[in-house]
Amino acid sequence: MSKESIVENYKSQHTILTNDFYAKKRSVGVTKQEQDAFDNAHKLIFTSMKDELIAGGYKIPKIIRNLAQEIDELKAEIEALKVK
Repeated sequence: MSKESIVENYKSQHTILTNDFYAKKRSVGVTKQEQDAFDNAHKLIFTSMKDELIAGGYKIPKIIRNLAQEIDELKAEIEALKVK
């Protein structure tokens, strides 16, 4: 598998995990256990990607972050807290 396809696969998993988690967190909230499960799944995605890239002989990329999305999510959380 190419480096690009490996990274894209894990980036897609990260996006789905993050979007689902924060959508729930904004709508009904999450428990400490759900937060911990998210944190563990998030870490596993990047650990698995790193392991697969190393096994394929590729260099390890920097962590992929979508800062604009993270800022939007934080703004939405702040607005939700203002409403409460």
